[in-house]
Amino acid sequence: MKRRELTIEERNKIIGAYQCGTAPATIARTLDFPATTVYGTIDRYRKTGTAQPKTRPGRPPSLDDRDQRVLKRIVLAGRRKPLGEITNETNARLNTSLSPNTIRKYMAKAGFSNRRARKKPLLSEKNVEARLGWCQERQKWDEEWKKVVFSDESRFCLFHSDGRVRVWRKPGEEYLPDCLEPTVKFSGGSVMVWGCFSWWSVGPLVKIEGTLKDDGYVDIMSEHLVPCLKHVDEQCPGVVFQEDNAPCHCSGYATWWRQTHNIDRMAWPAQSPDLNPIEHLWDHLDRQIRKRRPLPISAPALVAALQDEWGKIPVDVLRKLISSMPTRVTEVIKAKGGHISY
Repeated sequence: MKRRELTIEERNKIIGAYQCGTAPATIARTLDFPATTVYGTIDRYRKTGTAQPKTRPGRPPSLDDRDQRVLKRIVLAGRRKPLGEITNETNARLNTSLSPNTIRKYMAKAGFSNRRARKKPLLSEKNVEARLGWCQERQKWDEEWKKVVFSDESRFCLFHSDGRVRVWRKPGEEYLPDCLEPTVKFSGGSVMVWGCFSWWSVGPLVKIEGTLKDDGYVDIMSEHLVPCLKHVDEQCPGVVFQEDNAPCHCSGYATWWRQTHNIDRMAWPAQSPDLNPIEHLWDHLDRQIRKRRPLPISAPALVAALQDEWGKIPVDVLRKLISSMPTRVTEVIKAKGGHISY
């Protein structure tokens, strides 16, 4: 039967009694330890000056430091490969026969874990250069962001669910109305809206009928954007209008209209929703809609709910998003024009 290891305190008691002149056999009887254990502890102390045994070597690692660096290079060269392929390649390169579980442990030790890939727009070299240049020009901006009116279009779907809605319920209550997440075929329809906001307030939220073309977009700017720009300019002269590079925004008609109405348009790098804080405002709006009970069950009801919640957005939320612009710019510069966490 395997005996337990002595504790540090127990070994110190044996050595203390020995130093006081007590015989080893007496120490064993008094402390109720096996005589061989007591004699061995005293003998170790006499030879080494300590009662503590040397650390026993454990099982040697399957991969040494060099092998682990090889595994890291294999992972970095094939991030999308399944664990089985990484295991086979590692065993072939290192002439080993390790199991996938062992490889997974070494990958975890190096900080790798299997996670869902984030979705981001594809960036070409031209896009990366444009993003970097845009941010470098604005890396010293601070108060200037208060002059910018950010805009965008967004689509909101009825009954959209990611399948992760959870409710507290008892057995047998799964079909109660307040325990269900309603679904309909084809997502229940959707509505497209245009909106804008600034440091000072949100602008109007406008429902878009059908496909937005340049004439419809000019109508939105004429009826809804111009009053918003005037309001911001009164608060902070020198207002600048931000929009992305959608075809209806960059058409000849829309460009001509902005120029004839003296609207200062901010140049915008393509494929850069992470630089536009209104994307997070859309997320905030969607969360507020999903909290409503009952949920909107028709397109008109959804539009009414969107406009109602849009008008309730606190100014603190707007200013927090605007205040994130210097950080976004700095992160893009650090990423050399690449994607950032926003």
